[in-house]
Amino acid sequence: MSKRKSKEGSFTSGECISQVQRTLRERFCHQCPDGKLFGLELQYEHLLELLKRTTMRGESNSVLIIGPRGSGKTTLVNHVLKELMEIKQVGENTLQVHLNGLLQSNDRIALKEITRQLHLENVIGDKVFGSFAENLAFLLEALKKGDRANSCPVLFILDEFDLFVHHKNQTLLYNLFDISQSAQTPVAVIGLTYRLDILELL
Repeated sequence: MSKRKSKEGSFTSGECISQVQRTLRERFCHQCPDGKLFGLELQYEHLLELLKRTTMRGESNSVLIIGPRGSGKTTLVNHVLKELMEIKQVGENTLQVHLNGLLQSNDRIALKEITRQLHLENVIGDKVFGSFAENLAFLLEALKKGDRANSCPVLFILDEFDLFVHHKNQTLLYNLFDISQSAQTPVAVIGLTYRLDILELL
């Protein structure tokens, strides 16, 4: 693999391509010097405030971000998460679970990925659960630190949200939204999709 020299050292061609892609994305998205996205200031502030209420006040929330492919949905979420995690109180106590409908094609795979990202493989061990809901509830219960206000907030980011809608009985979504409406572990469910008719599919 060829290498190119620079003032900072040597770079592989793969690293150079990654740097070029990063620079182009920044320019195409018109990123401002302060890190916020041009033209999405209102959405940025709204999402940041919503997630602050979950991570700092223990208030569960859910939100759908709808827009055409390439319009900056994922970039918006990443910018908000970056700023959120820089708050000491939040960064030390908040967990994130990133799922993608293209990768987690059914609820069993999704649950396995949730377990992996929450580092709870050892907690589950050889336990047998009667249903998906029991399994998910057990995972979230394991994160509790006593009362709701002191439990670890969990942010669920569901990319390609419309594909999760096609899972059998929408079990994952049903349970996540059910938890967000109940007085359990504080969670925020963030769905990203290009489908304008997503609410009709739920």
